[in-house]
Amino acid sequence: MDKTAIIVISVCVALFGANLYYANQNQKSQFARQQAQAAQQQASGTAAAPAAAAQPAANSQPLTPAQPANEQLSPAAETLVPESNLAPEQLVTLENNFFRVIATTHGGGIKRVELKKHTLNDDHPVILNNGAQLPVFNIQGWTPNVNLIGYQIANSDANSVTFTRELQPGITLTRKFTVSGDYSLTLEQTVTNGTAEIKVLPPYRLNIGAVTALHPENGSAEDRYVTLSWYTTNGSYDSGHLAQFNDTSFAGMKFWSGKKLIESSQGQAIRWASVKSQFFALIVDCIGFDAQGVEGARQYFPDIRTVANTAVPAGIVGDLAISGITVNPNTSTAQKFTLYAGPKENSRLQALPDNQARVMEFGWFGIISRALLWLMNSIHSFVPNYGVAVIFVTIILRAILWWPQSAANRSMKRMQAVAPLMKEMQEKYKDKPDKLNQEMLKIYKDYGVNPVGGCLPMLIQFPIFIGFYWMLQSSIELRHEHFLWIKDLSQPDTVLRIPFGGNFSFPLNPMPLIMTLTMYISMRITPQPQGVDNPMMKMMRFMPLFFLIFCYNFSSALSLYWTAQNILSIIQMRYNLKQVAPTLEAMKAQAQARKKKQLKR
Repeated sequence: MDKTAIIVISVCVALFGANLYYANQNQKSQFARQQAQAAQQQASGTAAAPAAAAQPAANSQPLTPAQPANEQLSPAAETLVPESNLAPEQLVTLENNFFRVIATTHGGGIKRVELKKHTLNDDHPVILNNGAQLPVFNIQGWTPNVNLIGYQIANSDANSVTFTRELQPGITLTRKFTVSGDYSLTLEQTVTNGTAEIKVLPPYRLNIGAVTALHPENGSAEDRYVTLSWYTTNGSYDSGHLAQFNDTSFAGMKFWSGKKLIESSQGQAIRWASVKSQFFALIVDCIGFDAQGVEGARQYFPDIRTVANTAVPAGIVGDLAISGITVNPNTSTAQKFTLYAGPKENSRLQALPDNQARVMEFGWFGIISRALLWLMNSIHSFVPNYGVAVIFVTIILRAILWWPQSAANRSMKRMQAVAPLMKEMQEKYKDKPDKLNQEMLKIYKDYGVNPVGGCLPMLIQFPIFIGFYWMLQSSIELRHEHFLWIKDLSQPDTVLRIPFGGNFSFPLNPMPLIMTLTMYISMRITPQPQGVDNPMMKMMRFMPLFFLIFCYNFSSALSLYWTAQNILSIIQMRYNLKQVAPTLEAMKAQAQARKKKQLKR
C-alpha cells in the first residue's frame, strides 16, 4: 500500500469516527437543553412541550382581511391556548378496513389516525398526528387569541361526522368529515350567514398535522425523513426536513444557525401540502381553490417518548394559509378539502389527483426508481420474500449489463497488454510531459485502447445505484421484511451495539461489511495495468471504503443489492479472464482494420 492510500484511508476513518463522536455529543447537548426547558416550564406552571424558539402564541395578533394571508401566518403555537369555556372533549370514530379516524370536538378536526395494516416494532398500530396538540384541520384566525375552540356534534354514523360551531351571532360553521377511500377523508366546510348583512371572515390557518420519526428512540437518525412538503399550482414541488432546524456544526465549530421556520416562497399558490415521515404521510389537498402559503415549525412531543432519560422526540407541525371568505346575507359558502392519511405506496399515490405522488421524492432518477420499484414488486408477486426479490432484480440488471461489462473487461485486458509500452514511454519522456502525452495517445490509437473503457459500466451502474437509494428511502414495501439475519430490510441490519463509554455505542452492521469485502475482491481480480499512472484507477481503489461509509447506516436492502451485484461481477470477471488475452500484434491489426473501415465510410 503506497503513502497516498494510507493517507486517504486514515482521513476517511478519522472523518467517520469524528462524525459519530460529534453526532453523539450533539444528541447529549440537545437532551440537556430539553431537560432545562422542561424544568423551566414545570417551574412556571406551563404544560406545553418545548418549541424550537421563543415565539409568541399563535393568533396573538388576529388575522384581518386587510393583508395577504401568507403574510399573516405566525409560527405554530408554543403554548396551547384554548377558549375559556371549552367543553369536555367528545370523540367520534370513523373507520374502514384500512384506517381508524378519531375525530374530536376540540377543534372540530382529526385528533389522530390509526393505520390498521401497519404496525410499529411492538405490534402497536402506526398512529399519524400522534401526540399533537392540535387536530388536523384545526382552524386558527376566526376566533381571536384562541387556537383551539369547541364544536358540537350535529350527527354521525360509521363513515361520517358533522361538527357545528357558531362563530358569531348569526354565523354558523359546519364541518362534515366523510371517509371517501382506503386512506382518504373528505372535509366539506360550510359557513352559513343567517343575518341580513354581508359578512367577511378573515384569512385563517388550517392545520395539516404533525409528524415525528417512526423510531424516535434512534435520536436524530431519521431527521432527514421528517418533512414538510408542498405542491404549487404551477407544478413545482418543494420541501424542508427536520434536520434543517438544527445548527450546522462540525468538530465543535458552528457554521450557521438552523431555520426557525420552513415556509413557501412569497406569492406561491399552494395546491396541497404534506407532513410525512419515512414511510407515511398526511396530505391535505385544497379542492377547487388554492392556499396562499404554507409553513412549518419544530415542536417537541414528550408524550410519545418511550425510553426514559432520552431526548424528547422532535417533529414538524404544518399550517396552510387560506384566504378570507365573503358570505352574502342568508346564503352559505363552502370549501372542500381532502386528506390522505396512510402509507407512501407509489401505486396508491399515483391514483390520487394533483400529483400527490411527488411526496415519494424519488429525486433526479425518478424514472429509474419507479421502474425498479415496479420490477421488485412484480417479482415479489411470484417470490414471497423481498430479499430474494432484490437479488432477482440484481440478476436481471446484471444480465442487461452483461455485454457492456464484458466489453469493459476486455478493455482492461487490452490496457494491461500495452502497459509495458506505456511504462517505456514514461521512462523515456519523464522530463517532457507534453511529448509523453502525445506518445501515450499514439499508443492508445495504434492499439485500439480506450483508457477509460473499464470505468464505463460503473458510470452506467451509478444511476441505478442512486435510483435504488431514492426508492428505498421512500417506499414502504421493504418495511418489516425479513431476510436471513436481517429483521427489517428498510433499516440497517444491526446485530449488536458495541459500547464505547457513556451512552455512546457503535452499531455492528454485517451487510455493509460483506458488501465492502465482495467489492474489494471484485476489484482485486480485475485486470490492472502495471506501471501505468492512471488517476482514475487510483481513485477507484478507494471506492469500497466510500461505499462502506455511505451505506453503513442506510437500508440493508441497498447493501444487499450491491453485495449481490459484486458477487455477480466476480463470477463474470472470472469467466472473462478465462478468455485468451490479446497480443500486441493482433490489437494493432484490429485497430488498423477499424481505421480502414471508417475511412471507407
